Amino acid sequence: MHLIKDNLAILLIMFFALGSCTFGASMPQQITSLNVGCNADDVLISDDIVELNGEESWTAKCDGKIYYCNYLPESDSGCYELKE
Repeated sequence: MHLIKDNLAILLIMFFALGSCTFGASMPQQITSLNVGCNADDVLISDDIVELNGEESWTAKCDGKIYYCNYLPESDSGCYELKE
């Protein structure tokens, strides 16, 4: 019983520690942040489209740059800078 309580405590600590890193940031903000190096809270998302197959695409703005990003479930994600 003591082992179960210890494991539960560790899981709760990990959940809150990891959750605090991206608390309030949407999945597109998090993916954009990982791909372009901006803070997730600084990423502005527009034109977010989710297809029936789960593919998601959006436009992101960060640090004065505009990116086209996409996410393919169980595959890959990427962001590409759009030149004006």
